[in-house]
Amino acid sequence: MFARNEMELTDDLRWILGLRYDEVRFEVDDRFPADGDDSGVLSFEALSPSAGLSYRVAPEMHVYASVAYAFETPTTTEFANPSGAGGFNTSLDSQTARNLEIGIKGGAGRRLTYDLALFHIAVDDQLVPFEIPASPGRFAFINAGKSTHRGIELGARLSLNEAWSAGAAYTYSDFRFDRFRDQAGTSLDGNRIPGIPGHLLNLDTRYAWPSGAFVAANARFTGSFFADNGNTVRVPGHAVFDLRAGYERQVKSWRFNAHAGINNVLDRDYNANVRINATGGRFF
Repeated sequence: MFARNEMELTDDLRWILGLRYDEVRFEVDDRFPADGDDSGVLSFEALSPSAGLSYRVAPEMHVYASVAYAFETPTTTEFANPSGAGGFNTSLDSQTARNLEIGIKGGAGRRLTYDLALFHIAVDDQLVPFEIPASPGRFAFINAGKSTHRGIELGARLSLNEAWSAGAAYTYSDFRFDRFRDQAGTSLDGNRIPGIPGHLLNLDTRYAWPSGAFVAANARFTGSFFADNGNTVRVPGHAVFDLRAGYERQVKSWRFNAHAGINNVLDRDYNANVRINATGGRFF
């Protein structure tokens, strides 16, 4: 169930309230009891409130603040039993989070739009994957006690004229375990959460002719990150440049779109598939 209410306290100030209730039930019916009955039922429920304020400080500028609670159950795949037996991993719990965000959104006519957000998320029982040593290629999950996600998100888009536009988006992430003991009992307190780069930058530009033809370029810069909970294997950062060209046309109720592109134009080597917390050094 979900309820949401928006109220304009003044011409410039808006109050937003939300409340969500979740009840999730997982059930397994084992129809091969020869190796034991692994049937079972797991149920989760949570009440997640949220609240926010938005204030218009100028005709095209808003500042806002929000606080929200979130609830996430493991998926059926994440419930896989790490022992290799059937049934649920009954030691796995749902993940909950408390999110605080403040930011600003605005623009300058139709030429420029921008937004800036700062966030702080306190997570309990974060779901963390690990490869099962006895079964290479199979992953299971464990709950981290507490973790903190802090970051900044910044975006802007500029329309130079009717044909030419450019955009930029940047994210800084500082995601760490506050309290976490892994399967071996090793303390990982203070370590960075693997798989999350500290810096992400995306730049793009596009030029479109009145005929419908267009060209576009995109650059993605990904900072380094760790591949394991222990922060012993660092994945280096990389930059990738892509190009696209195409044709778009609207004919009455029909819209035609054809395009071609080249990804990684500069032929840079980078790790496109990293296996987080893999065993035996098989991260790449």
